[in-house]
Amino acid sequence: MKMIATAAAAVLVLSLAACGNDDDTDGADASRSSASPGASATSAPSEPAAEGVTVDIEIAADGKVTPQGKRVDVKVGQEVTLNITAAADEEIHVHSDPEHEYEVAAGDEVSESFTLETPGQVAVEAHHADAVIAQLVVRP
Repeated sequence: MKMIATAAAAVLVLSLAACGNDDDTDGADASRSSASPGASATSAPSEPAAEGVTVDIEIAADGKVTPQGKRVDVKVGQEVTLNITAAADEEIHVHSDPEHEYEVAAGDEVSESFTLETPGQVAVEAHHADAVIAQLVVRP
């Protein structure tokens, strides 16, 4: 009888430990769990709605682009805004899937927004200047 009680206690401890591990997740695994669909459904979607990320880009009259090679952390689904001030013509390419291309002319001040749905690194490039403006590091 004592062995059965000990075994039952061990199963209870393991079950509680497994439930405790769900609390340590970022919400993505919890949303796939069938154990508590109500609690996870409210926490997972709220994270991508966090404040967006902005990258300010300046294109000088001589074609020099700033920033160059800046690393920017982004969450999947988070809005990314490129604020572009151009004193020279340029093509800005965001090498994501799908790709985004923005042509700017001298004198333009534009803001372009998009979201990224796939984790990984995404280059933002100025093609005339042949420069990497930013590397967007997209995390779940």
